Amino acid sequence: MNTSNNVSKTFKLALGAALLVSVSAMAATFAEADTNGDGKLSLEEAQKAGLSDLASNFKTLDLDKDGFLSKSELKANR
Repeated sequence: MNTSNNVSKTFKLALGAALLVSVSAMAATFAEADTNGDGKLSLEEAQKAGLSDLASNFKTLDLDKDGFLSKSELKANR
């Protein structure tokens, strides 16, 4: 059993859960933050919407590394 790998997975799950709770608690919803209506969030949109936890972990949450966060990426990080 790789303890380091298990700790890393646990940390990622905890981080994702904390971020989702944070995002849910904020007034800005995904749709409100998505100011250009393209169905995904850029780092700039997250910052402008005041989603600081999301913005500070943007690179980690951007699973496909396209520079945007989709709803499915946010769900995958629960």
